[in-house]
Amino acid sequence: MEKISMEFIEGMLFHGRSLSEHDIFMDSEPKFQGRNTAPRPMECFIHALAGCTGMDVVSILRKMKILDMVRKFEVQVEYERAKEHPKVYTKIHVIYYFETEKGIPHDKVEKACVLSQERYCPASAMLKKAVPDFEYDIEINEIG
Repeated sequence: MEKISMEFIEGMLFHGRSLSEHDIFMDSEPKFQGRNTAPRPMECFIHALAGCTGMDVVSILRKMKILDMVRKFEVQVEYERAKEHPKVYTKIHVIYYFETEKGIPHDKVEKACVLSQERYCPASAMLKKAVPDFEYDIEINEIG
């Protein structure tokens, strides 16, 4: 079993070190006695989803040998959280946004996103079990 820890520094600031030896800080806003010096834990959580699925898609597109046709790739996440504690995610909408060269095979781009969502991304898999309304869309805009 692997293990991480977050150490309390001051106010609401915490510091941790990832297994890959990177510093991680989390803080809260001043009304909760934080100093707004780092992202909130739930912000990190939703960014982890975007990064996890995004890395899957890049890896798959690279293996398909079409990543060089992608000029811009962005994973956008729209979400809602419960109004009452615990303020869990109640809705997540992942949008895979691409700007590509003309002629990119759309079916391959879509397949990369579907494979991430249905097979590879552990963050998506965990959240789908907990979030009642989880969906994703793919937008491909050919440029030039």
